[in-house]
Amino acid sequence: MIILIVCAVVAVLLVVVVARILITLRDPASVVREDKLVNADMWDTEPRMMAAGLGFTNIIGIDGLSTDHLESSRTRVRLAGGAWNTPECAPGQEPELMNYTSAATPEAVKSTYGEEVHYSDGLPIEFSWPVLPSTVDADDFRVNLTDGTSVQPQVAAAWPNFEYNERSTVVIFGHFGNRIGPDEPGAIYPESVEVVQGETTLELVGTDKQRVSAVGMSAQAPGSPYTDADVTPEDRGGPRLAAAKLSRYTSEGDSGPALFSPGLLPNHGEALYGDKAQFRLRVFTTGGMTPDGVRGMWPTEYERFFRVIAINDAGEELQITDAGVDYEINKGRLRVEGLADLGVKQDSYDDCYREDKDNQIDIIFSGDEDAVRAITRVQMPSTGGYSPVYNPGGPGNDPAPGVRYAAPSAPIDIEVLMALDDPLVVNYP
Repeated sequence: MIILIVCAVVAVLLVVVVARILITLRDPASVVREDKLVNADMWDTEPRMMAAGLGFTNIIGIDGLSTDHLESSRTRVRLAGGAWNTPECAPGQEPELMNYTSAATPEAVKSTYGEEVHYSDGLPIEFSWPVLPSTVDADDFRVNLTDGTSVQPQVAAAWPNFEYNERSTVVIFGHFGNRIGPDEPGAIYPESVEVVQGETTLELVGTDKQRVSAVGMSAQAPGSPYTDADVTPEDRGGPRLAAAKLSRYTSEGDSGPALFSPGLLPNHGEALYGDKAQFRLRVFTTGGMTPDGVRGMWPTEYERFFRVIAINDAGEELQITDAGVDYEINKGRLRVEGLADLGVKQDSYDDCYREDKDNQIDIIFSGDEDAVRAITRVQMPSTGGYSPVYNPGGPGNDPAPGVRYAAPSAPIDIEVLMALDDPLVVNYP
């Protein structure tokens, strides 16, 4: 009997070991294309392309980047116009390449997109319904440029939005413009982006597993991200919000393939704030939103970047500016606990913090439903006492002189979609 028990235990351990080995051997690009949606957000009842615009140029696919050769890597990144940070981290903590730069190697692109690219540009595309990942291909898209030409991207994937409750953003890499200021002669940047019929059909998924073709959907691009430093804040070319949705908190779907999870998950509200995570205001971004273009945003930075607006029953506007403070609204309580869907919980945060840098950021609330229902808008003022955010083309904390980096965000003010009664989510298959 003892021998049988021992054999059974050994068999179970072997299954676990083999499973882990198989996970590590799986092709990441094929994992990205798996058609699994769990509690995935819809941002509108109708399927459409919500936004699309150039994020940055040249820094995707730079050869020879490695933390083993920092000086050489720094030179290569800066020659391509990318940012190279000087990270300050806790003693004994070794920065990873992502802590130094937002640039990527050709090998890193191939691992998640299936093919290498070299010195390419990044362009995120946001849809109101999640995409069916297996149907995403480069030939599904056409980018129309301001010089009258049209180009097809080199690669496309629903990455880095790998969590099962995301998947509404496709990021394409290719050659979509230059860094000449948009008001100067010779400036080239996208004018519009459209879905076309490729070898296969790009599909979106709605409620009840409804699949619809995205062919014919399009969006006007917002302009160049390389606006001049002296433009008014309203004219800055930085990232924006495509949508915002308020719902009851759940961690369902806030997971992803085991291949991508180590060091990044769990990053949901419950993991960071426990049972204080009662409501979630998820903002849907048009590009990576970082403090400088490289460093990840911290869960403790609500007050630096965000402000929530509520209208009480008397019609009075209330500004929710501070985290950890109780606000009385309609005889109920509302409290911002902090941000989530960034990285894992830590005792403190520094330049080595690993953040997923995808297109979702969660503002986590506790409180009473009557108070929560008063929320109407979310803002990222980006001026005054509020810092702007940058997409991965931003300057970092140690910008090279004479380089034109992607611009900071303009002031953002967007209506909140109330989803307390209907969460507007998709499960597939």
